[in-house]
Amino acid sequence: MARKVFVSYSHRLDQQAADDFRKIFADERDVFIDKSIREDIGDLQAESIKARLSSLIKDSTVTVVLIGQETGGRSWVDWEIYHSLRKSYGNTRNGLLGIKIPDKNPCIPERLLDNIPNMGLIIDWPRDYRTLENAIEKAYQKSIYGTPNLSRPLRQRNSYR
Repeated sequence: MARKVFVSYSHRLDQQAADDFRKIFADERDVFIDKSIREDIGDLQAESIKARLSSLIKDSTVTVVLIGQETGGRSWVDWEIYHSLRKSYGNTRNGLLGIKIPDKNPCIPERLLDNIPNMGLIIDWPRDYRTLENAIEKAYQKSIYGTPNLSRPLRQRNSYR
């Protein structure tokens, strides 16, 4: 059964990796149902962006974080992870799956690290669809029984290596 997945990543540097990931695993292989943003919404006000992201995250069961060299310092990635873990009206907690983008010197978000292994896992870029399918299912199962760590304050600004 394909899970609904929200894909979080640094749009500035990792757009091509995200497009490739969705094309290979969602569009061609049906490993997951893509519930993430495909168009640029950077011109919208912050509250409009949050509302749009919230509805997409709420309609997913696993959040995949594509980890590149700036991912750990991106404020929107941090917010998406936080919102994925926060249980609220109409929003169950998502499992987390961090995937390291090849050849990108990965910078793992601190909030993601805070929630491994309770709420998710981190893997290398999957070589085949079964590896990804199994990892998504493991992340989903962790969301059912795990307890998230939301103690870290939300990142207010982007940082760069």
